Amino acid sequence: MNKKTLNVAIIGAGLNGLSLALSLRMFGINATVYEKSDKPRVEGAAITLWPEGMQVLAALTDASKVQAVGNTNEFITTSTFSGEIINQISMRNMGSKVNADIGTFHRRDLYQLLLDAYGEENIVTGQHCTVENNTILLNGEPLEADVIVGADGVFSQVRKFVAPEISIREHGVYCCRGMVNYANPKISIQEINVFAGEQSRIVTYTYNRESNARYWFASCKVEPGEALNKQRILDSFAYYSPDLLEMIEQTSEEQILRSPLVDVAPFDKWSRDNVVLLGDACCAVLPTMGIGFSLGIENAFILAQSLASNFFEIPRAFERYQHRAQKRTHELQNITHRLTELTYIKTFDPKEVAQLYQRFTQVYSHSPF
Repeated sequence: MNKKTLNVAIIGAGLNGLSLALSLRMFGINATVYEKSDKPRVEGAAITLWPEGMQVLAALTDASKVQAVGNTNEFITTSTFSGEIINQISMRNMGSKVNADIGTFHRRDLYQLLLDAYGEENIVTGQHCTVENNTILLNGEPLEADVIVGADGVFSQVRKFVAPEISIREHGVYCCRGMVNYANPKISIQEINVFAGEQSRIVTYTYNRESNARYWFASCKVEPGEALNKQRILDSFAYYSPDLLEMIEQTSEEQILRSPLVDVAPFDKWSRDNVVLLGDACCAVLPTMGIGFSLGIENAFILAQSLASNFFEIPRAFERYQHRAQKRTHELQNITHRLTELTYIKTFDPKEVAQLYQRFTQVYSHSPF
C-alpha cells in the first residue's frame, strides 16, 4: 500500500473534514468526503482562528485569499460587564514562537474558501452514517476503506465505534450568536472583546472591517428547559454596557443562532482499528476561547502528515498522530473548561482568569509543527 493507492473515507464535509481532505491532497493522498446533508452547509456564524491554524489555512488555500475574506486581531481584551479592563493578551508580545495575529471570519466565507479549494463536486452527499453491530454504515451499507476518519462533529456517529463509552457533557449554559453591521468607536475593531458578567459573558469582534460586520456571542447559565432569545438577552443582560445592548438590539432575528453549549471531556482513545477521530468528534470544546476550529485544522494537518509518512501500518500512523496532537489538545481543553467554570458556574476570579489566559497562550504556542 502506498500514498497513491490509500483509500481514505472522511465522514463529514464540515470545516474539519474539508481541511483534512485538502491536507491529505497536499501530501499526495486522495480522499472521499461523505456528507449526510443534500449539500454542504455553507452558512453559519463567525469563526475565530488562532495563529497556527491561520498558517495551515493559508498553506491549504492561499494567504492572499485568507486575508481577503477575514480580519486579523492582535489583542484579546477581557473586561467587566461595564467595560473595566481585567486582562489583555497579545500573541505578538507573548515571547512565544507564534508571533502572529488571530483571524476572525464569517463561517460562510471561511467554508467557501475551503470548498473552492477542494471542489464541491468531490463531496458525496446524502450519506447518512450510523454504527450497528460494530460496523460503520453509510445509508445502511458497510463502509469499505483503508482509513475511515470521523470528522462528524460533537454528536459524532463514528465516535460510537471508536469510543462508545464517551458521552456529551451538558453545562446548563445557553448561547445566542448574532451577526450585524455595527460601528461604534467605543468597541474596537482591532481586537476581540470579552465582557464578563454574573454567570454570563458577551464576546464580540469585527470579521469584516469594510462593512463593519460584527459578530457577538451572548451566553449565560439557565434553568433546565430554559433557552435564550434576543429579548431575554436584553432583559437579563441589562446591566451590561449600553453599547453592547444597542449592538444586540440592532441585530435582526434572522441573524441570531441559538443553542445550548455542550462539549466532550478529554479522552485518550482517538482511534480503533482503521478508524480515527478528528475535530469535535474527539476534542469538542466550548467556545470560551474560540479554539475549536484551530484545533481541528491543526490536527487535520498532523493526521495527514502522519498517514503520508507511515512506514509501517495504519495503526502506527494513528499512534504518531495522537503522540503529536493529543497532549497539547487535552491541555487546551482543560484550560478552556476551567475558564468556562469561572465564567458560568463558580465565582468569577479575575486573577485566576488572567493566569489561565497566560497559560493558554503558552500551551498554544508549543507548536506541533
